[in-house]
Amino acid sequence: MERARQLDRLLRSRGTPFAFMGGLAINAWSIPVPTYDIDLCADLPEEAVPALAMELESEGFAPPSTNWLESVGQARFREFSVNWPFQNGLIPADFFVALDEFQREALERRRTVELDEGFKTEILTPEDLLVYKLIAWRPKDRAAIERLTMVQTSLDWDRIGRWARVYGVEDRFREARGR
Repeated sequence: MERARQLDRLLRSRGTPFAFMGGLAINAWSIPVPTYDIDLCADLPEEAVPALAMELESEGFAPPSTNWLESVGQARFREFSVNWPFQNGLIPADFFVALDEFQREALERRRTVELDEGFKTEILTPEDLLVYKLIAWRPKDRAAIERLTMVQTSLDWDRIGRWARVYGVEDRFREARGR
């Protein structure tokens, strides 16, 4: 959690709107499971990524070894990763750069929660997390969807469905909704 706090402080000091997503956010909205990596979405112009990566390096994170930005998934989200040493390996912090309407809207809808004692920060809403998980659709994403939908019983399924159509994952949406 200390690395999440560190990223929170750094992005706030830069005035960069952001929200944690992935395991940290899923755990805040559902049944918690262990998570080590960090995923977040940031409203960050692509040209600002190299300077942020260098600043992160000065904070103890290892910058990406290849491209600064990579396209990921069928939605072609833009992402860059930095790592930090942990035990005998490296743990990633993945930054999704908010470039499309969904990502920007998700950041506008973010919520402040207490992720750990004394650590209040922004995370994506359950609905927006579900959209990301529907797009990724790995076994761990399907498990996260199941945990989230068991706990969050008043989801805005219309919003989730609208973005599922935009990203072409309506079949996954129907499966996640139980139809």
